[in-house]
Amino acid sequence: MDAASIDGSTQHPSRPKRLMTSASVMNEPSVVGDITTIWARRDPTRVALRNKDGVERTYAELEDRTTRIANGLLAMGLTAGDRIATWMDDCFEYVEVYLAAAKAGLIICPINARLTPAEATYLLNDSGPRIIIWTADLDEKVAELDDREMVDRHRLRINPGGECQLARLIEASPPNLQPVDVDPASPLILGYTSGTTGRPKGAILTHESILALGRINATSFRMTAYPRMALTGSMSFVAVVPAHVLCTLRLGGCLTMMGKWTVDELLAVLERDLITFTYIPSPLITDVARALAQHPQAWTNLRSVLHSASRARPDQLHELVTVIGTRLVEGWGMTENSGGLMTAMLGHEYLGREVHDPAFTSVGLPALDISVRVVGPEGHELPHDGESIGELAFSGPSLMTGYWNRPEETAKTLRDGWFFTGDLGSIDSAGYVYISDRRTDLIVSGGANVYPSEVEDCISQLAGVREVAVVGVPHERWGQTVVAAIVVDDDSITQEVVLEHCRTFLASYKKPTRVLMMESLPRTVSLKISRAAVRTIVLEQVEPT
Repeated sequence: MDAASIDGSTQHPSRPKRLMTSASVMNEPSVVGDITTIWARRDPTRVALRNKDGVERTYAELEDRTTRIANGLLAMGLTAGDRIATWMDDCFEYVEVYLAAAKAGLIICPINARLTPAEATYLLNDSGPRIIIWTADLDEKVAELDDREMVDRHRLRINPGGECQLARLIEASPPNLQPVDVDPASPLILGYTSGTTGRPKGAILTHESILALGRINATSFRMTAYPRMALTGSMSFVAVVPAHVLCTLRLGGCLTMMGKWTVDELLAVLERDLITFTYIPSPLITDVARALAQHPQAWTNLRSVLHSASRARPDQLHELVTVIGTRLVEGWGMTENSGGLMTAMLGHEYLGREVHDPAFTSVGLPALDISVRVVGPEGHELPHDGESIGELAFSGPSLMTGYWNRPEETAKTLRDGWFFTGDLGSIDSAGYVYISDRRTDLIVSGGANVYPSEVEDCISQLAGVREVAVVGVPHERWGQTVVAAIVVDDDSITQEVVLEHCRTFLASYKKPTRVLMMESLPRTVSLKISRAAVRTIVLEQVEPT
């Protein structure tokens, strides 16, 4: 039984397979492994990868090494549809393993480098890989894996840039790719979600969904051919490879892999490598904006800057726009969309806008080839009036085919070609999308809906509040009551100050009944504030009412 037949995803028996051979000549990739083959033929000396220290890989080198790795993996007895678990930190070799798997018809199951051995064990059990590949800096974690997880599995240790098993495999493997039938509809990545609503699930991302995403993201990111990207996101996060790495390589671009970076290092790379596109995570928006303002000569070639993933406050985005103008790309994406954007701002919306303008709360218009709608509790579509809040659903060619071995959860979220995201939001008359909250985070107090993000936005406007998370806890009379957990930079911010502020700007049923002061807020491995973990802490410290 092949990999796709056990996961509840749609099959395409009549779709022609792509015969991967090194002799193939094409101009348009039909599977992901074609990307380096095309560019190595077109422009072999063009730089594909670079690191902060200036070490480079050309497309010709990338093509040769990935072909040899693919041959080496097949020689070990792996066959099309087998899974590869990768537990790695960022390095050239990580990109090469992805591309080699694509050429060999194998499926990558990335494990976040921050996960514990216990968390990694769950993913290994769920995905059933034939081989585990890891980087040397994770030796201790790998050693802690239950021995049962390593039985009957090949192991491949990588010492980036040095002597190791991968280097020997490359040296011993032939440079011409042995023929492999790769179906464009076959899986390439099992992207495990962060599990904020339960145990992580593997979203099945196919060659064709990932290639479609490359086209979609390129337009959303406002990229042209031959982009130069400073890769500030870690490859440990599933979305980074299809949404950034493969998207850039598909356009013949160059990736400067930042790894762990500082703001000063980012500025140096922006200037040295004439970067045209980069990504800024929420925790660093303010630091990066101020650094860019102080060093305008460092980013004269920069055309667009993405902020996505975790929610940012309007005042943070406004400060960034004040510096970079319409270069900001704000959007809404998720793993189930091959890691990419379903919506994006165009940029002009920020011109002349103040911090409280809706432009700084919208996630933009539907991206190329993507449709978005808002659905009410009974399944009917709600009007695009900017006020009717329902569950957001989307459809498009970059959508996953289902969850690995989860037919019931697949059927629950994928219906008639639409993916029901679990995000609550609205769409205005101009088509702009607004996210309210995760459906699972919605607080119902006395029969009234309270959206945590609305309360968080209100509290965030208080000077001295660094971070805030709002959750609902059980209440004997009202069902749930609102509690805020905050981190402050100013000791004068007390519970009473926060409550008085909320009384001024929020309806009484929305204001918190308790404010919990914390030194920091717990985050998921994707650096989003974990409301589930905050809720657990609050329940331990707040007496039930």
